[in-house]
Amino acid sequence: MIIWNHQQVQFLGNNGMKKVLCFLAFIILWQLEIYCQNNEDVFDEFGCVYTQVNDSTISYCTKKGKKHDVKLKQITFVDGENVLVDYLKKEYYKPGPGDDDYPYRVFFFILFDSRLKIKEVRGCVLPFNQYTESKKKRVKQYITGLRKTKNRWKKESIQKWYVYSFSFVTD
Repeated sequence: MIIWNHQQVQFLGNNGMKKVLCFLAFIILWQLEIYCQNNEDVFDEFGCVYTQVNDSTISYCTKKGKKHDVKLKQITFVDGENVLVDYLKKEYYKPGPGDDDYPYRVFFFILFDSRLKIKEVRGCVLPFNQYTESKKKRVKQYITGLRKTKNRWKKESIQKWYVYSFSFVTD
């Protein structure tokens, strides 16, 4: 932990403080940058979820191994992502006595057909080696909620398959 007192800040001045903050940001964020560059594919307990084809297209892999090339950002939740997350947290998370008592990020991937029928919902917690039974139970509860969101989606274009992905930090 770095603690700055008033004299140190005054000695550094605005320029020096900016340099220190930039250095600290670099030290913290470079690890994330390296991780993201080396991991273009996303995996869950069933295997690869998707592979990035280019900036606007992914190749989504179903649990059964079928691949669908999908343009990104072609589908949205009617009321917005914040409403979707609030809905999941309020309606579908029932804490149990053995649950992990700390927040973590959950990633979801929803595959839709051309009629916006939900074909598959996948959820995972990264890093995968920290996907405990308690977290799996919670993700399954959220998946149940996501499957019940039919007729609450709108498409931006016409295509054969749609994928909606999002993440949030649990309570």
